[in-house]
This record gives sequence, structure tokens and C-alpha cells, in this order.
Amino acid sequence: MFKSDSDNLRQFDGIIINTFDQLESKTLKALKAGEVAGGLPPLFNVGLIPNDFERKLGFGGEGAEAVSKWLDAQLAKSVVYVSFGSRTALSREQIRELGEGLVKSGYPFVWVMKDKAVDKEDGEKLEGVLGAEMMGEVKEKGIVVKEWVDQVEVLRHNSVGGFVSHCGWNSVVEAAWVGVPVLAWPLHGDQRINGEVVQGSGLGFMGGNWGWSGQVLVKGEEIGRRIKEMMEDEGLRLRAGEIRDEVRKVVGGTGDDGLKQLIQKWRA
Repeated sequence: MFKSDSDNLRQFDGIIINTFDQLESKTLKALKAGEVAGGLPPLFNVGLIPNDFERKLGFGGEGAEAVSKWLDAQLAKSVVYVSFGSRTALSREQIRELGEGLVKSGYPFVWVMKDKAVDKEDGEKLEGVLGAEMMGEVKEKGIVVKEWVDQVEVLRHNSVGGFVSHCGWNSVVEAAWVGVPVLAWPLHGDQRINGEVVQGSGLGFMGGNWGWSGQVLVKGEEIGRRIKEMMEDEGLRLRAGEIRDEVRKVVGGTGDDGLKQLIQKWRA
């Protein structure tokens, strides 16, 4: 975008980006130095912008409230959170392999499931998607919902120790904000690049050669193995915590400083 739309961007007083130096230091330095496109206005990376209004709404609906209560009963850093965002749906076969992988990992989990890209078409009950046998196994190990939950509230819960994510950018920023390690499973769009940011920053790692847009059926055994790797890597957990501590300095710190500079420019 900075290259293709640079002529329009040059007309602005500044560009606000929801990212952190700790995630994309090289990219931000290149942008600010004019190495990507010359003549750009100042860039202000402000990190995660907290939405206090949404925070007051709680976890979400009835299913989401059940998630909150269930998390309260789990051990610290023991739970795997699984979500592929509001616009990414897995195939029925891949959903069942993912369920098998979660069970085989041996860790309790919260799984926000989506099997249709369009919300109004996503009405089938969980048992119909997973099958009765898999549903029984899943219920013993974790909790599955097919509705919106407040992802930041889930990720920041003390029991959550890992995040299986499609690497939508908001998910990456939120994981960095709370310091939860990420197992990256990008599927389309900019998610592969975002997954590389996750791996390069030390926040997590890529699942592997898991295809693109569902072209490869990733088997449950491999998924379970990679989840265990994420959950048992103490070095990864420490690095994610360091990133959290560093990025918290942006909100109310360097991020606010950048916004104040922009506001002063408008007032001048």
C-alpha cells in the first residue's frame, strides 16, 4: 500500500499504524527512512488501541459467558485458545482433524469454531459439524463455541497459555499485547506475512507447510504435536512475556507521544 498509494499518502499530515516496534522494527525503520516510498508524512505506530466500551460488554453471549466460567476453573497457562477470526472458515474435514489434534495435545482448550465464512449460513450445531464421537471427546477436554467472544478478554485470562491463530493482524497485535505465544496457521490474504512477523519477533512460530486456503489437509497428529511444542516451550513463553512488557510502554508512552506530535501539528 505504501508503494502503490504513495502519491495519495503524501497529502496527509501523518499515518497512524496499529503496530509495535517490537513486532516490525525493520519494516518501521525502512518506512520512516523513506526506503519503501519517499516523501511520506510522519508515521505513528500506536500499537493496540484499547476499546473500553467493548471491554464493558464482557465476554459476549451465553456461550461466551460459559467460556469465562470454564477458564476460571483451569490451571494457570494451561489452556490453548483456538480461533481463526470472523471471516475464516475451515473445511469440515479440517475441523475434525483440528479437533483430533486438540484432544491429542493433552491440553485443555477453548475453541471458537467457524465452518461457514458468512455468519448467517453458520447455523449448524456443533454435533453436526464434529460428529457425535468427536464431540464427546472434545467435551471431555475443552469447550467449543460458535459465537463471538471477546478475544482480548480470553487471551488475557491467566489460564490461557497459547494461541492457535490464522494471524489476522488484530489477533497478532492482541497476542503481543497480552504476551501469549502464537502457533501461526495463516490461510489467506496478508496472514502469511503476519505469520512471518510472529515468527521473526519471537512471539510464536509457523505451524509448518500447512498449505494455503485449505489446499492441504493438516492431520490431527501433526496439529497436536505442534500445540504441545508451543505449550511446552518455556523460552517462547518468556519471549512472549518480554514482548508484552515492551509493547505496554507504547500505549500511554511512545505511542501517545506520536499522537501528541500529530495533534500539535494540527494545532499549529
